[in-house]
Amino acid sequence: MEPITIFVLAAGILSTLMVYVAMKVSHFGESKVLGDELLKAKTDAENNKKKLAGYTQYAEHLEAARQSAADRLKASPVRVLREYSHVVALSKSKHNLKSEATVIVKYAVEFSLGLDTGPNGLVVAPAANGVSVTLKPPSPVGDPKITTVSHQVISANELPDRQMALADIQSQFLPLAYGHAQSLCAEESVRALCTLKAEIALRDALAQQAGVRHLPAFFCSYK
Repeated sequence: MEPITIFVLAAGILSTLMVYVAMKVSHFGESKVLGDELLKAKTDAENNKKKLAGYTQYAEHLEAARQSAADRLKASPVRVLREYSHVVALSKSKHNLKSEATVIVKYAVEFSLGLDTGPNGLVVAPAANGVSVTLKPPSPVGDPKITTVSHQVISANELPDRQMALADIQSQFLPLAYGHAQSLCAEESVRALCTLKAEIALRDALAQQAGVRHLPAFFCSYK
C-alpha cells in the first residue's frame, strides 16, 4: 500500500476518533448540565412544597396558640378610663347645714375588663377562609380605680365640714362604679376593643409557632 494512502487512511481514522471523543465530551457536558438543572428543579420543588405547607401550617397549631394567647390575656386585662359626674343634695341635719347645699363631683374610673380564656370562653376553630374565634362577653376584673377630678358646692353658706361631706360622697363611688362596669361590658365599642385584643394575642401566638409562614384572617364573634 502506498505511503500516502496509509497516511490518508490514518488521518481519516484519527479525525473520526477526534469527532467521537468530542461528541462524548459534549454529551457528558450536556448530561451534567441537565443533571444539575434536574437537581435544582427538585430542590426548588421541595422548597416550594415547604413554603406552601407553611401557608396552611397554622391549622395544626391553633390549640397551642389559643393556650398561649389565653395566658397573655389573663395577665393583661383591657383597661378603660371613663369620667362621670355625681350630684348630691346634702342632708341639712347630717351635715349641720344652715341652708340647702348641692355638691357636684366629677370623678374618673379606670376599669379592668377580662375575657373568659377557658376552653369554652375562648373558642378557636379553623374556618373555610380563616380562623373562627368565639368569645364570651367581657366581665370586670378586680376593683375599679377611682380618682376625684373636681367638685363644686352650690350653697348660700359655707359647709361646716367640707372634707367630711366630700368623703361621704366619695364613699358612694365604688358601688356606682360596679354598676357602670356592668353597663360598660355590654357596650359595642368596649366589646370591639376586647375583640381586637384577643385577635392580636392569637395572631402573635400563632406567628411564633414553628413552620407557620402565613397568618390567616380571624373572624371574631360573641356568644
